[in-house]
Amino acid sequence: MATIANIFDRFTSAGAIAERKPWTSTQALNDTYRLRPLPNEDVYFYAKRIDNSRVVRQVDPIARARSWRILGGTSLASILLIGMLLPSTYGLIAGYQVHTLQQENHRLEIERARLELEEARLVSAQRLQDLADKSDMHSPKPES
Repeated sequence: MATIANIFDRFTSAGAIAERKPWTSTQALNDTYRLRPLPNEDVYFYAKRIDNSRVVRQVDPIARARSWRILGGTSLASILLIGMLLPSTYGLIAGYQVHTLQQENHRLEIERARLELEEARLVSAQRLQDLADKSDMHSPKPES
């Protein structure tokens, strides 16, 4: 059995160096265009075509029942999980709606306060008197 150590030893030992033939110029010229052998070059893989067109798969009733059981169990587990998470989801959505309504209520209170201030400014006695003076409206004099 050849191990990496044996292969490495074969190339580096003194015996391998002594067995090597001397390199000649004619050999160099002839071997210039030769390719070294590829690994596993002598191995040939043959792929045989297999025709399965006439083969009919037999029905397995146990596998079919098992598949339906798995499908039903998974569906039931999904429905239970959704049912368990639904109330908390509704609570979360309701919390967002309450927060939105609180913000709108605060905005409307600020707007109401602004409108009340504007109304008080518009109906003040001093402003009404100034408008009456501009329009030449005077209080009627008592006639006797």
